[in-house]
Amino acid sequence: MIPSILYFSPLLASWKTQLDTRLSTYGKTIEWRAVQDIDQSPALSTILLAENDIAVSDWPLLASRKAIIIVDEWSLESSVKWIQRGAENCFARDDEHLTAWLISELSKFVLNRFHRTEDDILQVIIDAIPAPIFFKDHLHIYRGCNTAFCQFIGHSREEVIGHSVYDIAPKHLADKYYEADCQLLAQGGTQRYEAEVLLCDGSLHEIEFNKAVFTGSKQQPLGQVGVMLDVTERNQLIRQLDKATRTDPLTGASNRREFNLIIHNEFEKRKHSEKKLSLMTLDVDFFKKINDKFGHGGGDQALQLITNWLQSQLRSSDTLFRVGGEEFYILMRDTDIQNAFKIAEQLCKDMATHSFLINQKTVHITLSAGVIELDPIADLEDTLDMVDKALYEAKSNGRNCVCPVYP
Repeated sequence: MIPSILYFSPLLASWKTQLDTRLSTYGKTIEWRAVQDIDQSPALSTILLAENDIAVSDWPLLASRKAIIIVDEWSLESSVKWIQRGAENCFARDDEHLTAWLISELSKFVLNRFHRTEDDILQVIIDAIPAPIFFKDHLHIYRGCNTAFCQFIGHSREEVIGHSVYDIAPKHLADKYYEADCQLLAQGGTQRYEAEVLLCDGSLHEIEFNKAVFTGSKQQPLGQVGVMLDVTERNQLIRQLDKATRTDPLTGASNRREFNLIIHNEFEKRKHSEKKLSLMTLDVDFFKKINDKFGHGGGDQALQLITNWLQSQLRSSDTLFRVGGEEFYILMRDTDIQNAFKIAEQLCKDMATHSFLINQKTVHITLSAGVIELDPIADLEDTLDMVDKALYEAKSNGRNCVCPVYP
């Protein structure tokens, strides 16, 4: 005789011996398997769970198992509570009705399923749709899906129907889906959001979920139906286009648009922080001479070399922007005006002693700079105007120098 398999939680280890004795009296041979957590038992299996062994995180898995809750003292209220959460039934430890119930269940070696003709037609229809479709009941258990859904996630229909999302997806992803499902059932109507999904080939794709609640005659939520759209390529294109609008195409540095976006975010942070924020403006001295000597191609090469060199000198907290032809900004976080001035002076000094190779010829380049400590309360345009004037003053003072703006 092939034994029936029953799973049980830790607090039932000694108690299950009594139950096994009663079941064997009526010819039932049981293979008992202990589990520390409910997800260690397969979906659709029968599992006996002590009430105190169940965590809140286990609730989504109850309905995908034939979960029998064992309580110390039975009450109708507690029994209904567990059944509403997805449990199959609830018994007290000393309730002999549990033995009869288990004998009845274990005798059903074939699960009777009744399919109406309309159900078969509906399955044929949704299988013809190329987009993944699924529907779940109010306990978040899959009750149907189409072929595209199975192919998409790499599970057969038998591995999906009757199972929880926790049975077919990694927990960190399943948590997101379950939270969204709960929100949808609570608010009703429709829901649209994006989340990652692990595909059958092991890759993560960005998926747009479009879901809706279906209700009974009294408008009580019976479950939800969802359609999945793969938006990975679309989102990658959007990100690439967005990056392109924030990046200088010649040098690869961030551009003025990116600066405007970042500076407002930094100002917002500084309203709630004591940390200082400074800005350095840089301009390449006598850049026209480089263009005249090497042509615009040589000038472009010079700008690329200068950008790369500046990037190599930055601290991890600094950000470089190309905001004009040969003009740059360096945003210096956690830096006051005194330190900003020292950094700018060292940068100009190091640039003056560095040599670049343009069209196989050695070129020395110098920079002029202005620095200012940014005040998030002050008008940004006025602040930029002041530091630009400081830059022009540095150029008027003979170039290759730094002019600070002190508060």
